[in-house]
Amino acid sequence: MTQTQNNIPGPSQTEPVELWYTRCGAATASALAIQKDWLQAEFSRGGTVLRSLRESDSLDILNSHYHHKLTGLFREGGNIPPIWAKAQGQDTAVIGITWLDEYQGILTLAGSGIREIADLQGKRLGLPLHKHALIDFQRGAALHGFVTAFGLAGLDATEAVFVDVEGFEGDRRERAFRPAGLARNTEVEALLEGKVDAIFLRFARGHRAAQDPRFHEVININTLDDPLLRVNNGTPRPITVDRPFLEKHPDLVVRYLAVLLRTAAWAEHHAREAAELLIPENGGFGLEDVWASHGRDVHLSFSPKLSPAYIKGLETQKNFLRDWHFLQADFDIADWIVEEPLAEAIKLVEREPDLAEFPTALVA
Repeated sequence: MTQTQNNIPGPSQTEPVELWYTRCGAATASALAIQKDWLQAEFSRGGTVLRSLRESDSLDILNSHYHHKLTGLFREGGNIPPIWAKAQGQDTAVIGITWLDEYQGILTLAGSGIREIADLQGKRLGLPLHKHALIDFQRGAALHGFVTAFGLAGLDATEAVFVDVEGFEGDRRERAFRPAGLARNTEVEALLEGKVDAIFLRFARGHRAAQDPRFHEVININTLDDPLLRVNNGTPRPITVDRPFLEKHPDLVVRYLAVLLRTAAWAEHHAREAAELLIPENGGFGLEDVWASHGRDVHLSFSPKLSPAYIKGLETQKNFLRDWHFLQADFDIADWIVEEPLAEAIKLVEREPDLAEFPTALVA
């Protein structure tokens, strides 16, 4: 009698590969692909299971949005958390970068007499403080905005008077995944209450506040010609994955990037619809606010690249965080970049531009 082989797993019994995705509540190619269900469709064809961090009840999994310790996690969004995680020793790789400008403004009270950047010297500059955050990216973003402004005026930012403004904490899920602009605006409250003399705001909510007659806009950093002066948490946005997963499943990483490339190509030909999809990502502000924050050409900004200019922007942000003591250790940006998956994804899209999940003639 031959021994039964039923205990040997066959192909149908193979455990599917688990993938996770997370993106910030902001304008990303991932946000568009998720809203259109294209990312979900790509990994529902068997052999893989795609999950969102938002689905998890595990605090450690939710915190992977910041520390990036979850294997199989793809992250697209603000650059401060992934840079911080890399400096902490997390073995991640940058497999793509997008450059999507956003409103960055420094506001004062209209009647304060603070009109120009030079007037900020010696004034109380509000910096958000989130005591329980793994990495306080909002504080880092505000600090970078003020430092940029001081540099433009030839002022020494190390002599600036920074005042902590304790931010609304909420629960972990809300802090990680709420759309940009939905957080309680404690900086605006501090300005109105006279606790600080100037604040830094981003996104559509920042642009909307700049239109309020109670406030005066000292500078809109997003209007500066030099892209490196516009670098902050949201610009540029790296796409990261843990390196062990990349080495084990390079084909899945390529497929993930291919979805983002196709989504970006779709956005190029659907300007208004792409911008409308960003409305919930920007805290529900209207279409005109989205365009005012990101520019009328926002639909052209979603394609992942690894160009020297994009990498230089990421390095600029890393160096800022290092110099202002947000990082545990320094690292070489070049060692963080892995170019092969994006190159293969571009070839895949060129070979198969019209997958069933996407409109025909998606790629020009």
